[in-house]
Amino acid sequence: MNLLGKIFVVLIVVMSLVFMTLALAVYATHKNWKEIVEGPTGLKTQLTTAQAELQQKVDDYNRLESQLKGEVESAQQQVRKLEAERVALVDRNSGIQSELDQLKAERRDATAAVAATQVNNQRLADEVTGLRQDIRTNEQARDQAFATTLKATEDLHQATGKLTNTIERNRQLTSQVSGMTAVMDAGGLDPNTPPDAVVPTVDGLVSQVRQAAGAQLVEVTIGADDGLKQGNTVEVYRGGRYLGRLEIVKTSPDRSVGRVDRRFQQGQIQEGDRVATRLRVN
Repeated sequence: MNLLGKIFVVLIVVMSLVFMTLALAVYATHKNWKEIVEGPTGLKTQLTTAQAELQQKVDDYNRLESQLKGEVESAQQQVRKLEAERVALVDRNSGIQSELDQLKAERRDATAAVAATQVNNQRLADEVTGLRQDIRTNEQARDQAFATTLKATEDLHQATGKLTNTIERNRQLTSQVSGMTAVMDAGGLDPNTPPDAVVPTVDGLVSQVRQAAGAQLVEVTIGADDGLKQGNTVEVYRGGRYLGRLEIVKTSPDRSVGRVDRRFQQGQIQEGDRVATRLRVN
């Protein structure tokens, strides 16, 4: 075998080793893409689950939006009712103003009557001394008219004071109505809701989960000091996932115990999950 033959043999051996290495590398990196996509835990299954969760959240959003529209309409109806009451108060103030104008006119008439009486008394005094008895009688009438004028003046002052108080009260009521309307519109509250039924907006954490008498009880880190009462409800979530609702059955200053409402449960509640009395929908 000459030198050229030896060179070809060496090249053949080297190329064999290279191709064998490439074959082993291709085999080691081979993946079953069909199993990855269509398997029990494949991408297709994950996509179907994600689409179902997205549809559930869209349905929840639509339901909450409909509920919010109903509450806004109720608040607007209450505002219209308060506006009608304000108009009635304005009409009443107008009536009081008319009565005040009438009292002023009566005062002017009484003042004019007093002036006429004074002129008449002066004329009678200048006529004859024999008519002094009549003058005294007229003076008594004048005094009575003057007393009537004083009483009318006092009544006028009282009516003026009442009118001033009524106007100030009307201004205060108008300001209160405007403030209350703004607060209710901003908070989405029903004006007919009793104050004790308003749940404060607070949040906390799940500190313990246990079973008792066939019910799942959850202890949370917010309590009576935060405004939470027995019968209130709180929502449980983890990150962006909604897990369910708790009905508060027992409270202490810094802890509360709630019972899981299975109608709203959408996941297993665990320690460290977050709770809130109201969820904001963006």
